[in-house]
Amino acid sequence: MRTRAICRRLNGSDADRFQALRLESFTLEPRAFRFAPEDEAHIALDAVAARLQRDFVIGAFSAEDSRMIGVGGLAWNDGVKTRHKALLYGMYVKAAERGSGAADEIMQRLIEEARGSVEIVTLTVVSANLRALRFYERWGFRAYGVEERSAKNGDGDYLDETLMALRFVDENRRQDERR
Repeated sequence: MRTRAICRRLNGSDADRFQALRLESFTLEPRAFRFAPEDEAHIALDAVAARLQRDFVIGAFSAEDSRMIGVGGLAWNDGVKTRHKALLYGMYVKAAERGSGAADEIMQRLIEEARGSVEIVTLTVVSANLRALRFYERWGFRAYGVEERSAKNGDGDYLDETLMALRFVDENRRQDERR
């Protein structure tokens, strides 16, 4: 049974729920993220709220009980030479909600926001996370490299990360060539 998620942009008032979900993701999925709970547990809620005001972060909420069940964000590059890019980060859907369509709804909103404002959306994903790799490929992201030993878990195990990009400029060029 697919539970329809209600997605909306998060704002500063969502800081506590956003941070709690991020900490949950790092705790429950230590081999899926380059961050550990300790990396964010100390961040003050006002700093988290500022991030939500600055970045474009989508939260997915259960239609049944309004629990936050998923999240994903876009951060814009400010540099003169890099403002044509955005970074997709923090994609996570609670395990019980995977397969519900929540991740697709989050991704659709993120791509809609990025399209027309940047040329490229980049992301990194732990190379062993095959489900995530397939998900991003389905949305048009393509791998362009691997950073070996990008992160090191507490048990000494290393995680490689696949670097991926979705290029809107190539999409625009193909449309121009068809004309």
